[in-house]
Amino acid sequence: MIRSIFSVALIIVALVGLFCPLFAADNKAGTVIKVRGQVTARQTADEQAATLRVWNAITVGQTIRTDQGAAAQLVLTDDSVIYLLAGTTLQMGQYSFSAGDNRRSAVIKVIAGSARFVVHKKRSNDSRFTVITDQASLGAWISDFFVTVAGKTTEVANVGPSLGIENVSPLAIGRVQLGTNQRSTVMDHEPPSQPATVTPEQRRKYLKDAEI
Repeated sequence: MIRSIFSVALIIVALVGLFCPLFAADNKAGTVIKVRGQVTARQTADEQAATLRVWNAITVGQTIRTDQGAAAQLVLTDDSVIYLLAGTTLQMGQYSFSAGDNRRSAVIKVIAGSARFVVHKKRSNDSRFTVITDQASLGAWISDFFVTVAGKTTEVANVGPSLGIENVSPLAIGRVQLGTNQRSTVMDHEPPSQPATVTPEQRRKYLKDAEI
């Protein structure tokens, strides 16, 4: 009898070990490939944040934070790349990618600080890659842009193909299309400012600041 119970227990343990990684994989959004300084991640239900290291997985729902002087580079499962600059807080609100359907769906929030997003692979027509802040909402297709949140202001600097930006509030009517090397500022309950030019010097600084 005891031997039978022990055998059943071993089978259960084996099945849990087999299927748990599959369930975890469904929640995986990407991988940390570079880290400088102290970078942490915390799920909503967790009391404490965990230190992130190279090759750690990024999961849906995590809030990721870089300390002052720290930075991180993340590669998502759809091959998009996120660079987190120093003093940045970012939340992986929603994310899924199906290689078979070539479809991605992402809603990523920049809470504070600065991040660079490089979305360089075309996916299915019903895909979406949305970056939001408390002020702005951006719909990316094939894009390379920076989002900086400071207080009640969001600045978007586009260094890649054309990018659409609007206020996250539906009450603030107005949408701006940013061309390559253009930027715009969005404030609470106001439409985005008209595009301004990103100078070559400013562009070099944006790209330099994102290096790890």
